[in-house]
Amino acid sequence: MATLPIEGRWSIKPVADDDVASTLSFLRRDPLINVYLISRVLEERFASSTQTVEVRHNREVVLVASLATNIVLAGDRELPQDITETAIAVIAERILTRMLPVRAIISPAHLVEMLWLRLRTRLDPPTVVRMNQPVYAIRGRLDYPDLKESRYSTMRDLESLIPACAAMHREEVGIDPMERDAAGYRERVRELVEQKRSLIRVVDGQIAAKCEYSAVTNETVQLMGVWTNPRFRRHGHARALLREVCGHCARKGKTVTLFVNDFNHPAIALYERLGFQRIGMNRALIW
Repeated sequence: MATLPIEGRWSIKPVADDDVASTLSFLRRDPLINVYLISRVLEERFASSTQTVEVRHNREVVLVASLATNIVLAGDRELPQDITETAIAVIAERILTRMLPVRAIISPAHLVEMLWLRLRTRLDPPTVVRMNQPVYAIRGRLDYPDLKESRYSTMRDLESLIPACAAMHREEVGIDPMERDAAGYRERVRELVEQKRSLIRVVDGQIAAKCEYSAVTNETVQLMGVWTNPRFRRHGHARALLREVCGHCARKGKTVTLFVNDFNHPAIALYERLGFQRIGMNRALIW
């Protein structure tokens, strides 16, 4: 059981319609870092069930978490650390008592550390640990072009896009998603295409570079899966794709964010040359 302070009332519950305003108000204290959870709350409010929960202390929101197979946490650096640590303990208890399947924990590094301290004696060690993943953001790049050579994927691209996405996952994580769950992975990629969250740059009839939106709000887009086909590397295709994606999003009034492994020096150099600014640090534990 979580060790709670002697004084104060604690609660954890799924985010219901009546909670959306207060939950979003909490998340928007740091809207660029919390873009994924903001998007989940906005999307799930129209669903019959939600995997997003809020922890409250004395009726005030102090932590928000998505408890899907990929766990994502949002706290507030301005809160006392003991409040956040106790809220994390409440989340850990929910995960353990309900035996929730955990495939990944991806969140600001200090929150991942707090949660893993509570879980590490009860869960198997993660297969992949990414201790430091710098988070970047770029906004207002109207000097970059809109989508011209790059475009949104269509269903006609699916048979080429799925192996491209799988190849990126193998390179970044070391796990082949097609071996783990081919049908489920194909469905996730198909959903991204249907939702207009997949963008590609095609050269000579092949996908030369691609990326996806992992989260979308009215103000922000979070990118994931930036990848260049090995055949087309060192020819500027990822740079051209990202320039157009950033220009496209700027014309929609949206900031673009992403995070990257700290050892991926070529990618970091590319993002910084494009004008991305570091705004935070994530950590990822993957099973």
